[in-house]
Amino acid sequence: MMNIMGRVQARLDQSGEIMARGRVNMAEGGFAAENDMRNAIWRCVLCRHGDDCRVWLAAGRTDIPDFCPNRGIYAKYASAGGTHAASVA
Repeated sequence: MMNIMGRVQARLDQSGEIMARGRVNMAEGGFAAENDMRNAIWRCVLCRHGDDCRVWLAAGRTDIPDFCPNRGIYAKYASAGGTHAASVA
């Protein structure tokens, strides 16, 4: 059984991979992005879809999964040629 710090790290790694694949860039968002990122971290750590997320990542997907509680936040900061996309494909 994974200890709590291992679980938190695994979830943060998964979140980071989803953000990388979805071209999520929160660096330019200022204070609002900081709040969104803080909320996204907690949602990810407490998410019930950890196994689904691992399967999704293993499949090599690049979209943001429907089951992800951070889908809206990630889509808000998804970069398409340096601009933020407001919609989720």
